[in-house]
Amino acid sequence: MKNTLLVCFFISSFTFWPNNVLAQFDINALNAISSSPEFLQGQFVQQKYLNDFDVSLESTGEFDYLQGQVVHWHTLSPIQNLVTMTPSSIVSHQDDVEVMSLQAESNPVVTLLSEVFFSVLTSEWQKLENYFELSGEIDQQTWSVSLTPKDTALAQAISHVELKGDIYLRYLKFYESNGDYTEIQFDHLRQHK
Repeated sequence: MKNTLLVCFFISSFTFWPNNVLAQFDINALNAISSSPEFLQGQFVQQKYLNDFDVSLESTGEFDYLQGQVVHWHTLSPIQNLVTMTPSSIVSHQDDVEVMSLQAESNPVVTLLSEVFFSVLTSEWQKLENYFELSGEIDQQTWSVSLTPKDTALAQAISHVELKGDIYLRYLKFYESNGDYTEIQFDHLRQHK
């Protein structure tokens, strides 16, 4: 009798749990509600937390991407800086002066960084599964996903990544292994130039 009551209790308690708690994370359901347009542009607010100094630095700007080809990340405040990322290069300009240039030919990590950043920004979940374990929740038309690096080399730089969105990515937080993190909110997103 006790066992029967215990089984009934567990069954009834599971019945009243929210559906998204019981549902397993489903990448196909995630693909169904998130979009990966060929072109997207918008604005961002970025907070960079530096653990060693216990300080957070805010920057704002705009970005656009052409899927698989180029990302322009234009910081407008507090300083002007334009980072152009392609599958084979990462180049930074301040006041039309090139201040950094990394090429995949001489620095193979560029390819990895570009592919990961492109895939995060464009919500390409299958590509992200190559580098990360994905877990998360889907609640009607919104989602949150946590990425944990599979690769030990990647894990030396990034401990994990949190993503949230609806049809588009709206929030991103990169946790670095040294305790620093970068938090980005996206707004005014549009698919047309």
